[in-house]
Amino acid sequence: MLDFHFIRPWFLLGLLPVLGMVFLLLRKQQDGAAWMKFMDPRLLKHLLVGEGKQAKIKPVQVLSIIWILSVIALAGPSWRKQPSPFSDDQAGLVLLLKLSGSMEATDVQPSRMERAKFKMRYLLEQRSGAASALIVYSGSAHLVMPLTKDDAIISSMAEGLTPEVMPSQGDDLAAAISTAASLLKDAGVPGSVLVIADSVDPSQAASLADVAPQLPVQFLAIQASGSAVDAGLESAAAARGAEVIRMTDDDSDVLRAQSLAESKMLHAASEDGSERWQDAGYWLLPVILLGAGFWCRKGWQI
Repeated sequence: MLDFHFIRPWFLLGLLPVLGMVFLLLRKQQDGAAWMKFMDPRLLKHLLVGEGKQAKIKPVQVLSIIWILSVIALAGPSWRKQPSPFSDDQAGLVLLLKLSGSMEATDVQPSRMERAKFKMRYLLEQRSGAASALIVYSGSAHLVMPLTKDDAIISSMAEGLTPEVMPSQGDDLAAAISTAASLLKDAGVPGSVLVIADSVDPSQAASLADVAPQLPVQFLAIQASGSAVDAGLESAAAARGAEVIRMTDDDSDVLRAQSLAESKMLHAASEDGSERWQDAGYWLLPVILLGAGFWCRKGWQI
C-alpha cells in the first residue's frame, strides 16, 4: 500500500462542501435544536417527547457516509498498476533467426537449424493471439514476415529457410536488430527481440550496444547440451544487458523466453506510459448503493 494515492486528487476538494453540509444537517437534526434559542437546554431535555425512541442509525448519518464515499470514489483511489487494455494486442516480438552454415551442424539432432525452428514454432504457439515477426540474417538481414498474429504462417514460411537462400554468408546481427527496430517503429507498436543463434561474431559483439539501444533484446543459444555458450554470444548479450537462454531438451527454455518477452513488454509499457494506475473507486460502489437503498424504507427521510 506504499503506492496508495488518488488518480484525480482534485475531486477531494468536494469534501469541503460535503463536510459543511453534514455539519449543518447534524446541527439541524440535533434534539430540540429549534427550541434551544428560547429555552434552557437542561429544562428542554425533560420536555421533549419520543426522542429516546429514535433509530440508532439516522438518515443524515447514512447520507453523510454516502456523500463522503462518493467523493473518495470520484477521486480514484489506487495502489497498483495495470497494463493498457490494448498493450497485449499491440505488443510485438520480432524473431531473429540466424541462417549461416554453422547452423547446419548436427551436434544437436537433427541439426541446429531444425532444432531452432522447432523451438520457434513452440514459442509462437505459446504466443497465440499476439503479434510476432520473423527476420533472418547472415551476411545481411532480411524480413521474412512482418508483424502478424497468425503464428501458423510464420512457422510455414520458416520451414523452407536454409543458409542457401541467403545472398551472402556472415554474421550481421547489427543489421538484423536495426531492421527489427525499424519494423516496430513503422508499425507504431512497442516490442522486443529474440535472437535465435548458435554464435555471434566476437568482433561485432561490443558494437551491438549502439544499435537501437532502447529495444529490449534476448538470446536463445542453439548449442548442444553440456557445451559452453559461445563467447561472442555472451559478449553480445552483456553489451545489450540481455540474458542468454540456454537451449534445453524440454520446453523450459521457450517458456523462459516467453516470460522475458512479457516482462520486457510490461517494462516498455511503463516507460512509454501505456501502463495505467488501476482505479479502485468502483469497489466503493456496492457500499454507496447499499446506503442509498435505505431510502426505499417507508418514512426514511432527513
